[in-house]
Amino acid sequence: MNRIIAIYDSSIAGQNPQSPALTWRLAQDGDWMGPAMQGSATDLSQAQSAANAEVWLALSSCDLVMLAQSFSSKEKRHIANLMPYELEEQIIGNVDNMHFAYGQFENDIVTVAYTPIDPLKTLIDTIESAGAEITVCLPLFLLLPRADKQWAIRWLGDESLVEVRYDKDLGYLIELDMLAASLESLAATFEEAERPTEVKLYGQSFEDLQTLHNHLPNAYQEIATSQQWDQWLSLSMELLPPINLRQYALGRALPVARWWKTWRPAAIAAAIACVLYLGGNWVQIFQLKSEQKAYLAQVEQAYRSAVPQGVMADPERQLRNQLAKFKDNSSAGGLSVTTLLAQITPIIAASENVVVKNINFVEGDMRLTAESSNFQQIDRLRAELEGSQLVAELQGTSSVPNGVQARLRIRSGQ
Repeated sequence: MNRIIAIYDSSIAGQNPQSPALTWRLAQDGDWMGPAMQGSATDLSQAQSAANAEVWLALSSCDLVMLAQSFSSKEKRHIANLMPYELEEQIIGNVDNMHFAYGQFENDIVTVAYTPIDPLKTLIDTIESAGAEITVCLPLFLLLPRADKQWAIRWLGDESLVEVRYDKDLGYLIELDMLAASLESLAATFEEAERPTEVKLYGQSFEDLQTLHNHLPNAYQEIATSQQWDQWLSLSMELLPPINLRQYALGRALPVARWWKTWRPAAIAAAIACVLYLGGNWVQIFQLKSEQKAYLAQVEQAYRSAVPQGVMADPERQLRNQLAKFKDNSSAGGLSVTTLLAQITPIIAASENVVVKNINFVEGDMRLTAESSNFQQIDRLRAELEGSQLVAELQGTSSVPNGVQARLRIRSGQ
């Protein structure tokens, strides 16, 4: 994994979280790659993009304090609400202006780090607004290598601040002149068996190491070992950070911009495919609606040819109901309309001067209205129907301008 360790030192003259001066170096699988670089947040962003690396922001600040605090297991879920007020008497200033971060619980002991929130938030926002993405933010002294029951101490020589790491995830910054007193106070908090068996000193030159050695308490000068150090030699490249300050209010936002950069080509292709698909469906729906409209017009035309008047709701069902009336009604003693028409049509066609004006078929009976120039021809038609095994009853006659109009009731004679 590629990782960039970026250092922000608040003690540098003119340092400002709104325009930070940063120092960084790229590491790959725990080995340093290339020289250290210096520059602005924009320069760091470009380096991150080129290396495809995650960024660990290491802070060197006297305002960052770490301590171990005991908490019961029942209080773990409420630690974010309880801890600031548990430490209120130890903190100079308003706890509401502090940012708190927490490590892992071990035997009901949790590591707590706190620092003023506004400068840190400004620093992170400045770096990320330049395009860099900060995965981890932690104290710089926690990157000092340290063995079990060993304290690691580093002094830069030309600066007055000393970095101390005395536990896996605990440390602090202190002025060189106050180092001895701070170590004696720190040792007093440990049981005899828990005190260090070695103090590891890091410095850039033999003279720096000797000066650092002379500022140790007498009890620790005998167990001190030293190693010359350049700015990057002793930085620990552990796989997981001992504590990450990017929690709660300073937690990482979702890397939407990076995800968009990765998925943008696929998203554009998907959008084009979606537009084409929806456009094709719209065209197809439009065509189907046009075809449906034409089909309904044909259905209505066919229906009106058979049923000129009335409401058309379900033409197929309505026509089926109409045709059901003309089916064979032999169970009721009558014939179907088609059977009756087949019998009477040849007779009517053979009758002279007889015109059929209307035919109705109701429950096996056919009602026929015919006109002729004289009554004798109507009566002759009735008699011919009677001779075809039908019953033809004359139900009434009336005069019309051209002769006589008669109403006949015709039914099966069987």
